[in-house]
Amino acid sequence: MTGSHTELTGENLYRDPYPVYARLRAEQPVAFFEGTKEYFITRFDDCRTVGGNDKMFGPSGSTDRPEARVMGMPNVLTMSGEDHQCLREGIDQNLTQERVRSFVEGLTRPVVQRYIDSIKKNGEANLTVELFEPISVRCIGDVIGLTETPNEILVEWFHAMALGLQNVSNDAAIWKRLDDALADIDRQMGDLYQACLSKPNNSLLSHVMYGGMPKGEVRSWEEISPTMRVIILGGLQEPGHAAANACAGLLTNAGQAKVMAEQPQENAMRAFDEGLRWIAPIGVTPRVAREDFEIAGTVIPHGASVAIVMGSANRDATRFDDADSFDMFRKKKQHLSFGFRPHFCSGHFLSRAMGEIALAEVFRQLSELRLDPAREMKGKGWRFRGICELPAKWNA
Repeated sequence: MTGSHTELTGENLYRDPYPVYARLRAEQPVAFFEGTKEYFITRFDDCRTVGGNDKMFGPSGSTDRPEARVMGMPNVLTMSGEDHQCLREGIDQNLTQERVRSFVEGLTRPVVQRYIDSIKKNGEANLTVELFEPISVRCIGDVIGLTETPNEILVEWFHAMALGLQNVSNDAAIWKRLDDALADIDRQMGDLYQACLSKPNNSLLSHVMYGGMPKGEVRSWEEISPTMRVIILGGLQEPGHAAANACAGLLTNAGQAKVMAEQPQENAMRAFDEGLRWIAPIGVTPRVAREDFEIAGTVIPHGASVAIVMGSANRDATRFDDADSFDMFRKKKQHLSFGFRPHFCSGHFLSRAMGEIALAEVFRQLSELRLDPAREMKGKGWRFRGICELPAKWNA
């Protein structure tokens, strides 16, 4: 299949991974990808088997993985046991469902309104770049403590990191862009760390520094820096891209877009969650095999890197009817976009709550929202995937 769009290559994955995933699920559900030196697990049940067996498939702390180059080690995704539980206590402290409900309206609604107001009179926009990404980075940036960092900087950070994670071709320009972003992150976050040392506050950074620690003790910046990079990368992009993906799904289905416009509040959460399934913003989570393990007829050797491909599992027709289509009214079944315990996404309550507000207000306030037929809708990425160009029109 050399040259085919279904061949397992970095280029095909970045452009559109779903034809690749469909072939792998049918023909080679456990496939070794030479580009990242890892075994792809692509079927829903197999992904759940690997993801649910933390003793057999633990978090990967390999320095050979792209995550080590981008985030650094150890971080919250590579840790396990008591150290992981202690760190998660700090991260999760202000992200429980109860806590999110107490602040999400005040955090999100004014930001959503500001960006809707900025484009409403124009009658057209790239909704990803001009609306959903700015909403996401501003809200999550403020939660982290980056209240003085401009949106443009925050967007550059997560784009540079996401490109680094997917740099299968070892492009020097991508590594340079990544290194510049990481240096800026370390400088700005290092300054905020010093401020929180002097005066702890309610920022996520401060919670990570002090949460779960004995009274009077604090984690060092070197200790938490890799984890803060994980939070920056996943947190800044995920709510915005999930909302954009859901909006794209709605706008490609005129009937569901009409229902959404007529009853935005009633349907926003189901639309957002279907968007998470349809195009998983974070498409892969890494593991390492702690023993030889046979799955789907393939033996994964001890010490091998494994990629649980949630983006593929969520399109598995044995789990979801008409899996390639967006349908917010499909029978509710759990998807895998937020990962697996004990590494289940800390921000899932916040992401869903933000997405619900953003989608409801967009369809409520932008009259007769529709795709712009003169411009192409485009997506990109596979470890991190989103609709990057969402050209839309409405009645101004």
